Amino acid sequence: MITCIMKSNLSGVNAEQLYGFMINPPPEVYAHWLPDEHHEFHVVKHSKTTPVGDLIYFDQHISPKHRLKFYAVTKIANKPNRVVFQMRKLGLNIPGYLELDFNDTSDGLLLTETLRIGFNGFGKILDPFIKIVYNKSFFEALNAHHKREWANLAEVLSKFKGEEYAI
Repeated sequence: MITCIMKSNLSGVNAEQLYGFMINPPPEVYAHWLPDEHHEFHVVKHSKTTPVGDLIYFDQHISPKHRLKFYAVTKIANKPNRVVFQMRKLGLNIPGYLELDFNDTSDGLLLTETLRIGFNGFGKILDPFIKIVYNKSFFEALNAHHKREWANLAEVLSKFKGEEYAI
């Protein structure tokens, strides 16, 4: 399994706000979140046990060379501190997970974003092939994007604080 852990300290935002946004992103807020890099992020289908089981669609460039365009299923939604999405391609869950942990601190919020790609056990033999696509260049771009996107989202959410929108 290939794992990339990125952390950011954010001010002006709390766990409840980020959790709410990631579970059900309001289009009017999302439109301001790195519009040149983030193309789409929305709930395609709500599950009966919302938000666990929700089908999400996201499309973003993390660099000019790297684009993430997936459906995902919400696997874990522990309000307000943790959201886990599992990627889907061609209607099948694939071994790719995006884990977001939100922890309020005295200085703001500590965000931990973890990307896990690959298999455990015998499936690990496929990891070298996965590393061809998800290589050092990809993870360098992802880390730089992580710093931009979350600082920007904290700023966007603080501008919308107090206004009525559904998160």
